[in-house]
Amino acid sequence: MNPEILEQLKSEYRKLFEDVWELGGGYGFRYQHGIRVMNYCQKVAKYPRFKEENVNLDALLIAALFHDIGKIEAVDNNGQLIYGNYGGISHDSLGAKIAPRYLGKHIKDQKLIDLICLIISEQESKITPTRIESKIIKDADRLDHYGVLHLWCSITHANYQKKNIEGLKEFWEGEEGKNKYEANFSKFYFPEVKAIAEKRFKNLAYATELMFNENEGSDL
Repeated sequence: MNPEILEQLKSEYRKLFEDVWELGGGYGFRYQHGIRVMNYCQKVAKYPRFKEENVNLDALLIAALFHDIGKIEAVDNNGQLIYGNYGGISHDSLGAKIAPRYLGKHIKDQKLIDLICLIISEQESKITPTRIESKIIKDADRLDHYGVLHLWCSITHANYQKKNIEGLKEFWEGEEGKNKYEANFSKFYFPEVKAIAEKRFKNLAYATELMFNENEGSDL
């Protein structure tokens, strides 16, 4: 990957999302998420299991960075990213359509752009990936929601929703909280990434319970 082009693409993506805010993450979260997923993919691609795979590293890293580009279309006039507001289609399908608008400024290889867009489109939850790069990004994307960092998303979401810590506890112990995350372990493609997610989730669960215990004074 040409380092100069990658920096240009990161700058392009930052401009789009640095002033965008969302309920679960606050300002600039979508940009930082893209950077993390890209970095995860760079490390995962070095696993021994991929040594014999024909992984296109350029397409993998760029698609990982831009995998949520479709969400830029759901930003309202106040700079808020409105989840699910993608004009009746998934943000992955939308992203595959609009990505060339930004990639074409820095990449002249049309075949590479087409491949990147295919990989982005395959992030759609209802699509079975045909590319190894798509599977790596799916695992990296999912991994980013399993660690202690997710506490930040939960707290900002509770704040924007005007909920207190009791409301956050209710969410954590409800169907959309820890139970959902545990059930989704089966969706990981690669056991190495799943193992990291399990380790991260233990840390998240522990930190979350500590917070609730301190709030209730049950550690005294």
